[in-house]
Amino acid sequence: MKSFGVPLLWLLQSDNVDGACIGSGCIVHGPTSRDQQQQWLDGLKKDRDDSLKTINYKGGVFDEVPWTQSAWIQPQMHPYDRYFYDPVSHTYTVSKFLDDLKARYGGVDAILMWPTYTNIGVDDRNQFDYFRTMPGGLEGVKNATDELKANGVRVLWPYNPWDTGTNRELLDDEHTFAKLLKETNGDGFNGDTMGEIPESFWSAAQKANYPIALEPEGGGKDESLNWDTMGWGYWNNYPFVPVVDRFKFLTRGKFMTNVCQRWAFAKTDDLQNAWFNGDGYESWENVWGTWNGITPYDGEAIRRVGTMLRFLGAAGFLHSPDWEPHTPDISTDGVYASKWPLKSEKATVWTVVNRGDANVTATVTVSGGSHYYDCYYGVELQAGHDQSQSDSTVKFPIEAHGYGCIMELPNPADAKTSEFLKTMSEMTKRSLFTYSAVWTYLPQTMVEIPKTKIASASPAGTVLIPKNNFTFINSGVMIEGDDSHGVDVQYAWEPHPQREHQQVLELGPFYMDKYPVTNADYAKYLQATGYKPSDPYRWLKNWNGSATPPPSIANMPVTYVGLEEARAYCAWAGGRLPHSYEWQYAAQGTDGRKFPWGNNDDQSRYPEEQSGNICHGPEPVTAHSPAGDSPFGVSDLVGNVWQYTDEFQDSHTRSVLLMGGSNYRPTGSKWYFPQAKALNTHEKYFLMDDRYERAGTIGFRCVVDAAPSTADQAIVI
Repeated sequence: MKSFGVPLLWLLQSDNVDGACIGSGCIVHGPTSRDQQQQWLDGLKKDRDDSLKTINYKGGVFDEVPWTQSAWIQPQMHPYDRYFYDPVSHTYTVSKFLDDLKARYGGVDAILMWPTYTNIGVDDRNQFDYFRTMPGGLEGVKNATDELKANGVRVLWPYNPWDTGTNRELLDDEHTFAKLLKETNGDGFNGDTMGEIPESFWSAAQKANYPIALEPEGGGKDESLNWDTMGWGYWNNYPFVPVVDRFKFLTRGKFMTNVCQRWAFAKTDDLQNAWFNGDGYESWENVWGTWNGITPYDGEAIRRVGTMLRFLGAAGFLHSPDWEPHTPDISTDGVYASKWPLKSEKATVWTVVNRGDANVTATVTVSGGSHYYDCYYGVELQAGHDQSQSDSTVKFPIEAHGYGCIMELPNPADAKTSEFLKTMSEMTKRSLFTYSAVWTYLPQTMVEIPKTKIASASPAGTVLIPKNNFTFINSGVMIEGDDSHGVDVQYAWEPHPQREHQQVLELGPFYMDKYPVTNADYAKYLQATGYKPSDPYRWLKNWNGSATPPPSIANMPVTYVGLEEARAYCAWAGGRLPHSYEWQYAAQGTDGRKFPWGNNDDQSRYPEEQSGNICHGPEPVTAHSPAGDSPFGVSDLVGNVWQYTDEFQDSHTRSVLLMGGSNYRPTGSKWYFPQAKALNTHEKYFLMDDRYERAGTIGFRCVVDAAPSTADQAIVI
């Protein structure tokens, strides 16, 4: 479709089929000049009329989920965030989480709570199981949700349509969502990877008498405006002239797009285009455990824009059916505005952005009201007359790459408006450019693993790993993220978190368990200690509720234990978990081999990988010994069960490095937890609490520190 010789629709990653916008959502390129604005706007209105007629649009479902029109600031977050959950007290800390966001950028209106990817696929738990495994189960999720909503924050879940290879639900996904969201008081879901969400999800929610918000990641298509009320806007590669949110224009100001660019270091482009369109912003910082934090400069900009969005949205301006994007009322180069008239109130607001590099004084032609306010700086303005025209104009300052807001009212500001203006006046006394815009890495630390009591002789079932210099070369297999953002972990010798790791280390001597701890071993520990978890959910799930393991699995690695439970076992046995580099050294020797036996990926030396909707568990620890042993004689290192090693923490996230891979990975999607069977790789597993961490594919082995004199007892490979 074209208008006055230039493309009307500019679809960044989408297909234009019968007016549909699939992929990154649908945006419209602005007019090429102000004198073409009216013809451009006429074309936009014609597209609206034609498109709504084509989809038989009757107004959508906005009245059934009205809160979506005020979900201005929405972060995707992980519930294992240390600001949201405290693993020491085993409690959700909702107030701490919200207070932090309010302090740093003014707070949020909704959250997208994401406990699934990237851990999903480590075993057969499906996306709904991950909510069940959150501390407190679904009741815990409900309580946290209720506390969020009591603070005015709505809660969305993720929907991973690609999750077809794990445990299956009794109901289809549509009815499972309706049931679980109703049970936990959740408000809707984001359709991960989805260009559109089928109407069947809305129908299932209606059948459950529980209307929910549907938010496709890709924004949706025209027809889905009959049942969608929200969407994400991946408006990357911004032009200088702001783009226009076509879905908001089609729905006459009702559709809520949350503009999103997860890896952007600077947020100005996203926030300016959101403000211009009266849209929301996806304040996403914890990107799959990689912290892409908001700078103080952007945080203050979000605070100011969010404050204006909330007030002007509640007042109705930003949902005006007469919204006029790229109004010619602004006559200052590099400055662009949307006009939001409320005709019944004889009031108008202009949302303004300065795309240029200089502070300017901008001019807006006003509509003939009596009182004018700069609703960014919170001051009253006086109208004048353009010398060349009879129109009234108002002049106002706007910073380089900054934000402006002009309000025209027929009467003096009422009490609510005056309070809002006072808030903005106080907030904007300090220039945005006095805040730091420098992005910094969030540093991580490796949790200390205290040395054990020194053993002078080999404890039963262990192998001596001698003292040696070891060249540790290892990398994470995370699907997303890069070193420039701080993906993966940060060892003590590294300046920031990064995916690739290399260091020469002096290691050993220590004794390592020849085999992973077995179910039979763990049964002895339970008999000796009487340990029972405070929350037994999924604990030793494959023991079928018995105090002892079934004989058929006695010689298999113990699984379904959390990290702290593994540490407790090792401490009881006089040992500790190995560091990741100790584990690799014991598996690899000193010649850099990729597998314990050499460089060839010889399937006969380790368990064959399985898939399917049910994880059937590992093989006996002796199944591939000695063919699969390391140079030191350590067995069952690769491809049977993942093995716990080092924990890393930053101020928001805890994770543990898993080594060795497992014999199970669901199929059907590249997004499932990747394998890391090669010895120079690892995967990062996010931690929350034992209940969340227990997996059918994760085991462990222990090490005991050895006396230095024992180093001569082994041949160094």
